[in-house]
Amino acid sequence: MPHYRKSLNLHQQKILFLREWTASDGKSFSLGGDFIMNDMALVELLFLSLLTIPGVHALPPRKGVAWPAPVPASSVPPIEWSDIGAPIFQPLGDFPQAQHSSSKKVSAANINFASSSLPPVVDWRNRSGVNFITTPQDQGVCQSCWAFAVTALIESQVRIEHSVWSKRSEADVHDGIGAICETTGSAEATLQYVAGNTNSSTHGGEKPGIADWACDPYQDSTTAHVHCSDRSGRTTHIGNFQAIGAIEDQKRWLHEYGPIVATFILYDNFGEWKPDPTNPHHVYAWDGASGNTGNHIALVVGYDDERGAWIMKNSWGKTWGDGGFVYFAYDNANIDIWVKYGLRNVNPDPWTRRRHQSGNMMQSGDGETHRNFELLLSDPVKGIRHISRNGDTGEWSEVSQLSSDEGVGVLGQPSIIGTSRNRDFHAVAVTEDKSIQQWTYTDKKWSQVSSLGQSKVDGFTGFTQIDDGSLLLVVRHIDGTLNEVKPQSTAWKMMQSPIAMNITQSGASLVQSNIGFDMYDFSGNSHGNLYTVAVRKNGKMQTFWREGKSDTWNEGEAFGEGAPGDAVPVMIQDNFDTKDETTPCGFQLVVAVNGAVEHWRWRPQMGEQWEMIQRVTAGPGQEVKQVWSLAQGSSAGKMHMITESREGMVDYWEWDGMWSLIDKLDV
Repeated sequence: MPHYRKSLNLHQQKILFLREWTASDGKSFSLGGDFIMNDMALVELLFLSLLTIPGVHALPPRKGVAWPAPVPASSVPPIEWSDIGAPIFQPLGDFPQAQHSSSKKVSAANINFASSSLPPVVDWRNRSGVNFITTPQDQGVCQSCWAFAVTALIESQVRIEHSVWSKRSEADVHDGIGAICETTGSAEATLQYVAGNTNSSTHGGEKPGIADWACDPYQDSTTAHVHCSDRSGRTTHIGNFQAIGAIEDQKRWLHEYGPIVATFILYDNFGEWKPDPTNPHHVYAWDGASGNTGNHIALVVGYDDERGAWIMKNSWGKTWGDGGFVYFAYDNANIDIWVKYGLRNVNPDPWTRRRHQSGNMMQSGDGETHRNFELLLSDPVKGIRHISRNGDTGEWSEVSQLSSDEGVGVLGQPSIIGTSRNRDFHAVAVTEDKSIQQWTYTDKKWSQVSSLGQSKVDGFTGFTQIDDGSLLLVVRHIDGTLNEVKPQSTAWKMMQSPIAMNITQSGASLVQSNIGFDMYDFSGNSHGNLYTVAVRKNGKMQTFWREGKSDTWNEGEAFGEGAPGDAVPVMIQDNFDTKDETTPCGFQLVVAVNGAVEHWRWRPQMGEQWEMIQRVTAGPGQEVKQVWSLAQGSSAGKMHMITESREGMVDYWEWDGMWSLIDKLDV
């Protein structure tokens, strides 16, 4: 039974215990004296020690639990950049374009870190004023830094390549692999697992990918892999990752592509590092005397040649270091002796995009760079046409057709969403008999699945998947009420209490926002507020909202003037002006008024009201009849819009500060 010296204070007991425990088999040892603890007290002391001793954040490796040998940087040849492909990242601002010299294989001993061919500082926390890095997380007492570093890499790359915040689950990787709390790991093996490149890395026959945080919240203990039931449609997938050996290549990757994962020796003095207010160039470096407890893996989010350091995001929480980050000296603790890993061309899940698109067009995960658009157009002959826009070439092509079992036509345009149900597309449309029909797109085939018959619908649908995974509609009834409609088995049911009365038109403006949503609520009971906009009889548009788990809708701001009775408002939540993944987002709305598109913006997180920021026409003599879709896509956060002219032409627009008409579609 373990013993402790009674004369030692608690802090000294903890340190002494940890030192002896790491040198023993973790089961029995004696420090002498007459201070005796039972087994449960010993376990409790261990965890208290880990949580309260400065610099101790992870379970010390037991005897026989070794770290995988890192790959030597010298074993990896310089990158052939022509084989990698151009960066998918499209900056939200103007970044300096570097003139790169050819890469050479170099060792950490003789590298010139202050390369003249690259900018002196790259920091993905601030690229032209925009942050692309999620908040630092805390791995707790487990040896799970490898899962945290790879997770941080993937979610940052989603933000960089697709302009959306996408917090991923460290537990989904850690527990999915079958690791226990003491399991060590490597960046390469973890990336291989997520990519599905190993025989064991399958999940229900599919490549694992990595689910969102709420699907499998992290616990710093040994737990089974218990995840949400719709995990398959909530996973981000990755393609090939890149081993990077040469320092020049690592910096170029950081500058052009994104962060990289690094492995280094974890010396004891690393945990004590914090910024020095008297020395702005203070960086972490091994003191030459401290011992080590193995290796550590973290995400490098940039470099600073003026400091001579990598900028690193750690996994010991936001209170450690510099808000969870550290400036880590070049050529220190083997960080530049071992290979680093980068990633490109990630494929976000539809759950990530669901707040950012509404109406008859959505961005899917299809295409070479996973940014194709799927557009549904009603057709008096073919029913509904499914058309796709190649996200890389801009070419449109017809994919498939939808038809109603009853053979009735469609009014206006359908609404389409991507769902967490195996990444299937779902579509709804109001038909000529005033009912609502629903279709799903599974295995590249559309099928009708349900309907809301004899409902006397007389508006257009707001359609979304909400935080509990279910589908939801908001639509105007023929009696002028705005109503919430929920699925019931194979049919839809209109709720008894209307949202509002005296409504002349509804549209694709239903959003479950991240306002009121606690992303890190471990219970899973936090749901964001729902918002929708409809047109009133007085020509004004009206905002309505309810809390995520409430049934009571509230009136919000009324805005605008002169909206015709049949004007269809289309609304999304955007990604602009967000500090990190927890920041409440603003809203964008487009609507056709008197032959032009009015573009409105609302930023409640800044205390603002709705304001019209642009009014645009399709050209001389061309009047816009309706707006049918709005989406914020991957390319530099651009917005995309579909309109219909009074002559029946369908137009595709893009917004990059101002709206531009890009394509007139042949329908």
